[in-house]
Amino acid sequence: MLTKLDVARHQLGTAMELFLRDKDPVSVQCLACGGAELIESIATHQDLRPFSTHMLENNPGLDIKELRTLQRRFWNAFKHMSDRGGELRDDDAILATFDDTMNDGALFVAWWDYQSVTQKLPLAVQVFQVWFYALNEEKLAPGTSTDDIRRTFPHIRSAPREEQKRRLRRVIERYRSDKEILADSRTENLQLCFSLSRSH
Repeated sequence: MLTKLDVARHQLGTAMELFLRDKDPVSVQCLACGGAELIESIATHQDLRPFSTHMLENNPGLDIKELRTLQRRFWNAFKHMSDRGGELRDDDAILATFDDTMNDGALFVAWWDYQSVTQKLPLAVQVFQVWFYALNEEKLAPGTSTDDIRRTFPHIRSAPREEQKRRLRRVIERYRSDKEILADSRTENLQLCFSLSRSH
């Protein structure tokens, strides 16, 4: 039987698979946000610290309502035609600003919480995290060394988006058969996107 954790993993794995293949960024956003909402709730009920906790602690002027609005602005625009009062939503301005880069943060946050719950990540997601930090060094904790990150993805911030993602795929392939990483207890050795024969 499917568990809530299984459902979150299905959504996040499929979102990452589509993201890596440069397919359907709208679906990536919807799957990532759906999985993120579920895995954050699982983490909270297990008395773990979801990523939202870190965000609120490090941004004293931000409250949970504002954070949710920021996190879900595109997802809400994609899935709702009307507001709570039944009036048509005017999401044209939000929709006009959406592109694939908006999926970076959504995936990062969701998989962060997944790792908090399972203590594991697929290899592709481990590489994605390094790639994310290479593009967003300012999000690293103060004092964190960037040597390994820059060595893995040199000068990536100045590369065009297509090249950035090509490098991400290339590094994933480089480590896909790394026996040390695959044998590590922190590596989840499951496909990102499950086949029809898998229920969970």
